[in-house]
Amino acid sequence: MLLDAGARRFLQRVYDARGEWVTTRLADPDAEARAYALLRGIDPAGPDNASTVSGRHKDMRTRWGRAFARSVYYQHRWYGARNVRANRRTVAYSRPLELEVGRHVPVRGIIPAGRLVRARLRTGGQQAGRAVSGLADRERIFDSDGEHAGASSDAAGRDW
Repeated sequence: MLLDAGARRFLQRVYDARGEWVTTRLADPDAEARAYALLRGIDPAGPDNASTVSGRHKDMRTRWGRAFARSVYYQHRWYGARNVRANRRTVAYSRPLELEVGRHVPVRGIIPAGRLVRARLRTGGQQAGRAVSGLADRERIFDSDGEHAGASSDAAGRDW
């Protein structure tokens, strides 16, 4: 929740870019966010140790980067570009999102130190289906039968 407002602002820029890469800087956590995390036994500057079934995951560099990625994907899923009310539940209809967390950069003028983050919307439909079907199960969140595959998050392995 600490990162949701920033994730929504970033996503709006991504939606407006229509498939082009959009870059932002994820500021390092401030003292309050650090204290909040450390009281829960989480070092936000610690390595990204996302738990997945296969043990492999896309590297978001730090725990703070992983938290931002979760927030971005959550906002995209539930409050995406087009939300439709169907059968008394909200269903998000939007294109696949690609997100990368990059290198750490220093303070630049009034811009705080942090990690470069970029995202873009990918083409959906048949092209996306073909791309996903070509991936090995260990690289997919769900297999062709809709069951959890290797990249699926293992909630039991989380400490948050």
